[in-house]
Amino acid sequence: MFPQQLAMSRPPRSSPAGSATALPRIPVQPRNTVEAGYVDSAVVREIREVVAARLERVAVGESHVDTPLTGGEQQARMRAYVADEVAGWVQRRATAGHAPLPATEERRLARAVVAALSGLGALEELLERDDVENIHVHGCDRILLELADGTVEQWPHPIADTDAELVEMLAAMFARQGQTSREFNAGRPLGNLRIRAGGPLGARVAAVMEVSDRPRVAIRRHRLVAVGLNDLVANGTLDPLLAAFLRSAVRAGCNMIVSGGPAAGKTTLLRALCAEIPDYEHVVTVEEEYELGLHIGARPLVTPLEARPANSEGVGEISLDDLLKQTLRHSPSRVIVGEVRAGEVTAMLRALGNGATGGMCTLHATSASAVFDRIGALGQLADPPLAIEAAHQWTASAIDLVVHVARADHDTPGGRRRERFVTEIIEVGPVGDSGRPDTTRIFAPRPADGRAAPAYPPTRDLLERLARHGFDRTLFDTAGTDSWSTTELPGGGRR
Repeated sequence: MFPQQLAMSRPPRSSPAGSATALPRIPVQPRNTVEAGYVDSAVVREIREVVAARLERVAVGESHVDTPLTGGEQQARMRAYVADEVAGWVQRRATAGHAPLPATEERRLARAVVAALSGLGALEELLERDDVENIHVHGCDRILLELADGTVEQWPHPIADTDAELVEMLAAMFARQGQTSREFNAGRPLGNLRIRAGGPLGARVAAVMEVSDRPRVAIRRHRLVAVGLNDLVANGTLDPLLAAFLRSAVRAGCNMIVSGGPAAGKTTLLRALCAEIPDYEHVVTVEEEYELGLHIGARPLVTPLEARPANSEGVGEISLDDLLKQTLRHSPSRVIVGEVRAGEVTAMLRALGNGATGGMCTLHATSASAVFDRIGALGQLADPPLAIEAAHQWTASAIDLVVHVARADHDTPGGRRRERFVTEIIEVGPVGDSGRPDTTRIFAPRPADGRAAPAYPPTRDLLERLARHGFDRTLFDTAGTDSWSTTELPGGGRR
């Protein structure tokens, strides 16, 4: 049983804090199985079981107390018990004639036991590595780390003794690590959640069992947290012109879709765009799992909403569609949707088209122009389905700009190099003769490297909106194109 589900009551004031240590304990037999840099999972499991038993006995003894312990107090009690049991194990190990255990390895063992009690197990060490971007678990003994530069490293140690133990660890993680308790079992063999480990924003976990030959897990760490547009200029995602354009677009209240492929940097760019929203505006974020993290920073007016899956009985689900309908009751200045994947696209378009400006979301698409077909396809998944014609009309009325990001991996003499960058920005206009929204390709991919470069001027209305919020249109001229001085095109743009 997990310690946060145990010891849910504050001990009576008359009871000394250390009185629980007088309870009988199960001795953990020492073994010479701790190597430098690696902790034997059997040792971790033994100590974990002893600590869990102590916590359960304490919880039973305090069941009559009405005032519950806070989460911090529960964690402090658990860590104190872990430190006590690890110290006892180390002492018995030395008495048995083994070489003294270095203090660093003793601390590593204690961290591993705490992680096991929290449902993270051996994954915690990997989640603490700043150079890791993705963790791929293919069964208990095959773990691959995808690093920030695009290289793949195989972790030499198993994270569990068996696949069955891995499933137990994942079930504990899903039950205890998320915003709400979730199930991961034979009745619900597909699971997704955000865990708190892995950095300030935590990490995103996707796991499957029974529908694959072995339990499989993909964990995405959010490496760039407190990120702004200037940071993305520094790392090459944007150039100064793009940053100035997007900054003015956010401040002007343009509704934007950030599109791209998997792991292209959509959420990071969306997070940087949100950093430009004035602090006095009320921002409502809607996500499957918390990833943007706007509510954990200094921004004072944020209402974060997170979806919840149904349990194994099929009840209790709170979908993105439900949350998007709820957002309008919270008087938002802006609605930010982490990612649109299915029929909730109709609620998203309603939320962005209801008059509250400056909404943004991310969407998987192969190009900026493919966003319209993608929205049309997702609209078919809504209940009731949204007709393609209506999807185009809603998109044209709700969206101002589509910003597309791409990822490229390069093998160089110095090693593998990964780049993420904005490749195009299009302005969305009214539905044209083709039945699709007309577009102006403001930035288009450069033939040499695919990075966004000025292509055609935006409409007069958009350019005036941007200018009122600090955009200097002469920046386009200094970027090496004279097309921005053209004002005689219909509507000021190129369709």
